Amino acid sequence: MAAGIRGRRWLPGGRTLGIVAVVLAVVAGAGWLAKPVWQPWWYAATLCGGNLSGGELADLLPNERLRAAKDTFGSGDSRLRCGVDENDGRHYVLDVEARIDTGERLGLLDMEFAIPRDLEYAYPGSVPGFYGRFGPVIIQECPKLGRDTEGRKQRLVTMVYTHGVESAPSPQSLRTGVRIANGANAETGCGAASLPLPDRVAPQRKLSVRQAEGTMCGWLARATLPRSPSGKKWQVVAPTDERATITSCSLIDSGTGEPAVNLTGWYGDWADKPFERLLQSNVQLPKAFSAHDALLGTDLGRAWARCAGESANFLANSYAQDPAQSALPMSDVRRLLNAFATDQAERRDCTGLQLPDHTVHPDAY
Repeated sequence: MAAGIRGRRWLPGGRTLGIVAVVLAVVAGAGWLAKPVWQPWWYAATLCGGNLSGGELADLLPNERLRAAKDTFGSGDSRLRCGVDENDGRHYVLDVEARIDTGERLGLLDMEFAIPRDLEYAYPGSVPGFYGRFGPVIIQECPKLGRDTEGRKQRLVTMVYTHGVESAPSPQSLRTGVRIANGANAETGCGAASLPLPDRVAPQRKLSVRQAEGTMCGWLARATLPRSPSGKKWQVVAPTDERATITSCSLIDSGTGEPAVNLTGWYGDWADKPFERLLQSNVQLPKAFSAHDALLGTDLGRAWARCAGESANFLANSYAQDPAQSALPMSDVRRLLNAFATDQAERRDCTGLQLPDHTVHPDAY
């Protein structure tokens, strides 16, 4: 009998197994919290619909104890949002948002573009985006969603905010933005083309005028250009694809390395309010003019057209060290703006092109 007892194996009951499991979970959880290096891969596996990379998050997140923010990916919500907070739960270190936007008040486009501005194009032309106020901003048109009830195009806007970790464009934040944009594109049914995952963030490439001929800014190679402020050769920065929601061409004075004029095209009714604020804040508008008109200020110019049933606003900015002047005479800025807007309108089959006349309106202040 004794031999039989000694030979039997002890099998724990269900209650004992439950207690052991709880203890192991507590121990594992304590170990997890004590090792922040584990966190990026955990968040990549559990947040944002699985659209994140642990390796990229490891470079974006600080080496401290963190916690997951609210996650609406996979919920059917029209506002997809996720991220990582500091352990106090009151401050974010990574905030990711993707939303279908038509430019409505307090939407992502409205919040990012209170007024139009010169953008930091550090990304390949294949990515329809730029480095915004807090991180990458990607804007894609949604062909499968059509227009909203007011006839406005719907666009997928993706933003990645980093706080206290990144102060300049990086491959990690850009790749995170592209991953989220592709995931949100599928989840919302936007129907945009899938974006390629970039390998790196590169500084803007400065081209000779002749090299620019094969780009969206090739019209500069055919234009009669003014003399640069330094008297040195012109260079061209052509960072965007011609079908992007915001397009850009810049003339760089090779003698100073600074742009003498930045030319941008803004496509969609969502840009009308920002342009109205821009002109009202910077240009004295006589009674015969409104903030909707094509006109010149002392260092900026605006043209307008109708493209694919929506507004297209064209902007020229020319800055000098003296804020009361432009880097180029406004007569030259006007010729460049008119040539840019005309080229853009032809590329996009726009109608009703309005170009500013020679009058330079004084500053609003």
